[in-house]
Amino acid sequence: MRRFLAFCLVVMTLAIVFSQKQTMVVYAYGSEMITLDPSTEFSNSIIVLNNVYETLTRHVDGKIVPLLATGWSSNEDGTVWTFKLRKGVKFHDGTELTSQAVKFSVERTIRLAGGPAYIWDSVAEIETPDPYTVVFKLKYPANIPLVASAGYGAFIFSPKVAELGDDEAIANWFNAGNDAGTGPYTISKYDPKTQVVLRKFDAYWQGWTDKKFDIAVIQIVPDPSLRMQMVTAGKIHITRNLIYDDLKKLENNPNVYIAQKPSFQVLYLFFNTKKPPLSNPKFRAAVAYAIPYEEIINHVLLGYGLQPAGIIPKGMFGYASHLPALSQDLDKARELLKESGIDPKSVKLVLTYLQSDEGEKKASELIWSSLKKLGIEVELRPMNWEQQWAWARSDPAKAQDMFIMYWWPTVMTPYDFLFSMFHTEQEILFNLSYYYNEEVDKLMDEAVALEGTDPKRAEQLYRMVETILRRDLPAVPLYQINDVYVVHKSVKGFTPNPAYPNVVFFYDLEIAL
Repeated sequence: MRRFLAFCLVVMTLAIVFSQKQTMVVYAYGSEMITLDPSTEFSNSIIVLNNVYETLTRHVDGKIVPLLATGWSSNEDGTVWTFKLRKGVKFHDGTELTSQAVKFSVERTIRLAGGPAYIWDSVAEIETPDPYTVVFKLKYPANIPLVASAGYGAFIFSPKVAELGDDEAIANWFNAGNDAGTGPYTISKYDPKTQVVLRKFDAYWQGWTDKKFDIAVIQIVPDPSLRMQMVTAGKIHITRNLIYDDLKKLENNPNVYIAQKPSFQVLYLFFNTKKPPLSNPKFRAAVAYAIPYEEIINHVLLGYGLQPAGIIPKGMFGYASHLPALSQDLDKARELLKESGIDPKSVKLVLTYLQSDEGEKKASELIWSSLKKLGIEVELRPMNWEQQWAWARSDPAKAQDMFIMYWWPTVMTPYDFLFSMFHTEQEILFNLSYYYNEEVDKLMDEAVALEGTDPKRAEQLYRMVETILRRDLPAVPLYQINDVYVVHKSVKGFTPNPAYPNVVFFYDLEIAL
């Protein structure tokens, strides 16, 4: 109760400071901010940057829509992309958005090579034939409009920051709480561990109405139970990552409403394909068909999620709609186990999961229980992320047998999932099944090159990859979580956009009461 009162006092103080004439919305978030450099930030501060900066395009409901760019086109093979820029857009420092600003922003992000810079790997050269035209010349075909919509590393900022000095000086200026974007809000106060205050940018190109909020506050509140108390009391207006049992209690609370959409965040179970007994395809299939997928969805997620049919999450281009989702079939599992020739009494599997994640823990326990019915002993080993990842990246012959991990994309493409987790790697990074298949590599590489010019063929190729992965079963998807937000009734207009995880676009919100 003391913590609740303390946080309420902070919010009440803000209300007084910003006077009765200004309107304010508060988003309570569970983790602290990291950095503010729009070229390199690759973590929690995405929720700040996407309100302060803008990108050429935005990903909305599976489509790429214009933002700072008004249109785009490519040559036949997708190696040259031309973007037309919106006119009359101002940066927060008063300078005008031009093609030179786009070139400066993207080239700085590429030059620094930090965090999300890899999204621009295909870019060989950027030309600016006139102030409102940008031409990307590529080393190989790529879907640049999709890349330009990324939630990380695609931000456009004012080239005036170059007057501050070199890249390090510019980074220090950003990370001190300054910004140079075109977005609807500017940073007014920045304390990364407790609170970020954003103030509306009066000259924003989309304009303002009396219904929109003058002030947007990101309040850091790690305790999910405390966030629940605050949102039901109206002391904050939006929050997320609450305990699933608590969400059920809020479904009938008249003071709040729950806004949710399927996210692109999927929990996978990886099998060690380089170590017996899971190197045996029949044994691997037996384990896959013993998993109680439906029970996991109902018991762990309480219905706030779904089971995807394949590796690519539902709702994303290339989804494996041609495949049925895996389901538990113990008779089939026993048959496959017999065909494998492996005596279940002769093996003991080790399954590792993230010790702080309640969902991974519960899912692991259900897998343990189901494999026990086949006579397979499993040791569950909770670990912190660094420990379990380091073990998985060591010698596959000595690594854990099964590994649980979430994946979510930086860019909304199936390639982000397939390449990261199933493409051949020279050094083990995230292909933690150690699954190497030249045909799969070739198909996904061909698909990504066609995304921008022949999406129908690209989708066919991605589905061919999914078919092979279903046959070989190097990993299985356990569940795809929903993006679930709790919103106070005094705010309307909020719709989750899973392409930008955790982000609340404050400009879209309006006063309801």
